Amino acid sequence: MSILLSDEREMSDESGQEPWLYELTVSEAAEIDGALAALVDSGKTDFAASPADFPLPKVGPKLRRIVRSLEDEPGFALIRGIPVNGKTEEEVRRLYWGLGMHVGVPLIQNNADASIVDIRDEGRAGRLRVHTSNQHIGFHIDSTDIVGLLCRRAASHGGTSLVVSAEAVRRELSWVYPDLLTALYEPLPFADVASPDENHPDFFMCPVFGRHEGRTTCRFYIRRILRSQDNPAAPRLTDRQRQAIAAVEEIAARPDLVTPMQFQPGDLQLINSHLVLHGRTAFDSDESEAGRHLLRMWFSVPSSRLLPPEFEAAWGTRQPGTLRGSALRWQLHGEFGEFQRRQAKELGVVIPG
Repeated sequence: MSILLSDEREMSDESGQEPWLYELTVSEAAEIDGALAALVDSGKTDFAASPADFPLPKVGPKLRRIVRSLEDEPGFALIRGIPVNGKTEEEVRRLYWGLGMHVGVPLIQNNADASIVDIRDEGRAGRLRVHTSNQHIGFHIDSTDIVGLLCRRAASHGGTSLVVSAEAVRRELSWVYPDLLTALYEPLPFADVASPDENHPDFFMCPVFGRHEGRTTCRFYIRRILRSQDNPAAPRLTDRQRQAIAAVEEIAARPDLVTPMQFQPGDLQLINSHLVLHGRTAFDSDESEAGRHLLRMWFSVPSSRLLPPEFEAAWGTRQPGTLRGSALRWQLHGEFGEFQRRQAKELGVVIPG
C-alpha cells in the first residue's frame, strides 16, 4: 500500500506526500475482490461470518496498522482504491462488511438496528440527524471510537468532507477566546442519539474537551447540545456556554485548520472520533440512483484510548479497548450481539462487565 500524492493540499511530510492518504495497489484491490467472492461462496450471512470468511492476508494487517495509527495525530486516514465500481449496492454493502470485520467490532447505529447506515439524500432531515439530506453538516463527532465512511458514489458538485484536529481547535480557542474555553471543560447536556422521541430527547452530560495523561479528548455536536434544551429536565444552557459552542464551530471551520477531502468512489475514510471533528459541505442532489452515496460503519477497536473520567457517563465506560459508544441498549442483543461477542474475542476488544 503506497502513499498517494494529494491534489488538494501539499502540507505534509518531507516528501510532500500526505501521511493520511493511502492508495491500494492493483493486487491489493484484487485481494479484496477475492475475499468478497469467498464470503459469498461460504453461504454465510453477515452476522454468521468471521474475518476468516473474508480473507485478507495482506490488506487486513495493513488496515489494522492504519487503525492503530489513528490514536495519534492526525487521527484520520483515507484509503483509496476499494473496488466498488461495477458492483451492485448489495455487493458493495457485503464488501464493506467484510472489510469492517478487519477494522473492529461493528456497532448498531440507530433504533432500526442498522449496522451499516446509508449517507445519501432521501429528501428528509431529522431534528437530531441530517445525514438523509443534502444539507451542510457542521463539525461534530460520531458516537463511536472509529467511524468509517465508504464512498460508493460521489456527488457531482459539493459534498466535500471536512476534518479538523480537536486539539488544534482547543489550542486556537485558548488564544482567541480564552474566557470561553473554560466553559467547554464543564459538563454540557447532549441529546442522546438513542432518544426514542427526538422532540423530547433523553440527554447525558459531558464536556466538549477533556485532558487526561497529556492528551486531548473531545465530544462535540452543536445540534445535539442545543436539542437537549427540548427536554425540560436538561440543565439550561447559559449565554456563555452558547457562545463557547458557537466558537468551536467558528474555529473548526478556519481554512488554515481544516483538511478538505473530495471523495471518489472506492474511498474509505477512517476517523478517530476522540481526536477529530468532521463535517461536510452541502451537495447537489442528483437522481437517487446516481447521487452521492456513502456507507457508514461505527467500530470499537482494541487500540482505543483511556478516556478522561468526566467522559464516562457519555460512553458507558472510559476503559481503553472496550466495546463502547453508540447506545448501550442497542448492543449485544440477538444474532448481532452474538456476532459482536465473537468479533470482540477475535480482535481482543473487551466487553465491559
